Amino acid sequence: LFNELKSGQKVVVDCEGDPTDIENSKLVFRGGVRETPAEEVEATPVAAAPTESAA
Repeated sequence: LFNELKSGQKVVVDCEGDPTDIENSKLVFRGGVRETPAEEVEATPVAAAPTESAA
């Protein structure tokens, strides 16, 4: 994938051949377009956990 991926793309991994026959099958990698642009992904805020005070 060197010089093939662009910023914001995802990597798709697939298997050619029988995945249970690891001697004769091979992994195939390719770049793909993301369905959701990174700008639209929102982080979910995490509430601070209550702390126990030492007595």
